[in-house]
Amino acid sequence: MKILDTYIIREFLKVFVICLVVFVFVFLLIELTDKIKYYFQYNPPGVLMLKYFIVKIPGYLFFTLPMAILLGGMLSLLMMAKHSELIAMQAGGIDAISIARPVLIVGLIGSAIMFLSNETIIPWSNRYSEYIQNVEISGKKEFTFIRSDQIWLKASDSITHIHRYDRPKHALEKVTIVRWDSEFNFLERIFADKAIWWEDNWTFYGVNRTVKKTDGKFSVDTLPSMKGPLKKSPDDLEQGETPTKEMNLTQLGNLINQLVSEGRNPTRYIVDWHDKIAFPLVCLIMGALSVPFAVKVGPRGGGVAIGLAGSLIIAFGYWILHTMFIALGHGGYIPPLVAAWAANTLFGLAAAILLLNSCT
Repeated sequence: MKILDTYIIREFLKVFVICLVVFVFVFLLIELTDKIKYYFQYNPPGVLMLKYFIVKIPGYLFFTLPMAILLGGMLSLLMMAKHSELIAMQAGGIDAISIARPVLIVGLIGSAIMFLSNETIIPWSNRYSEYIQNVEISGKKEFTFIRSDQIWLKASDSITHIHRYDRPKHALEKVTIVRWDSEFNFLERIFADKAIWWEDNWTFYGVNRTVKKTDGKFSVDTLPSMKGPLKKSPDDLEQGETPTKEMNLTQLGNLINQLVSEGRNPTRYIVDWHDKIAFPLVCLIMGALSVPFAVKVGPRGGGVAIGLAGSLIIAFGYWILHTMFIALGHGGYIPPLVAAWAANTLFGLAAAILLLNSCT
């Protein structure tokens, strides 16, 4: 590595570390303010609360790393410009691309760290912090995320839709079951207003049943109750659904395959799968964006203040745009690939254009 690259990286890291520590401290203060209610409601030991905040630190680092790279790159280069070091570099024939190279290297390393941590420690941190909060502090016997509405169950010869599952009562609302034969010919459709788990079986109430007879005709029966053909027990329905923030790419991919096999819509999870690949690249993009502003903004006359304001605007602008596209993807309004990569594409192109223009 060139001496100049080493020098720029060293100056960058000085500011970067300070920014990272400050951002993590701000996140801790926000989290502490939000969790102060647990002190008064459950009166947990201080050691337990300390453990909770320590476990949350990897998540804070994950989200503050891109902003620290952006701010560290911009402020360190502005300080170098203030001392006429950038002017000396440019006078020596060193263009903005060469100045940006060390920052881009750090940004690329940051992206790799984010990706690897998102596959390893971040899911653990999210999962364990939720366990500490809901089990060890709040005293709940168990904590699982359970979907209680719009449950779909698919088998080789049937598909079942449950509008709502009342967990405490072990009751189902608006159950529809459609069955077919081995050649996918319709056999019967059962609709029940509700179902109650009783003596190891589901009893359906307010039943409307349509059956196809051997002669091809259909018969429709209305029954006050009947023994339901649903094989899933309450324990099966109560299996926790792990949030995507607690899964890595492999686990999320397995969940998507399971949802597809059950005939359920996996769009939301496909968006999150692509996002786990796309989002870590924000470190490289933020590093690229930090250089043009530092090179073009005057170091005197409020240059550092302008750089600080510009960094915050860029960071929050990216976050808002990325969140908006992810929400549109979750809603099915845009393809999952577009939802995950749109913000990266727009800000990446902007960074490339600005970086090239700064060379002129």
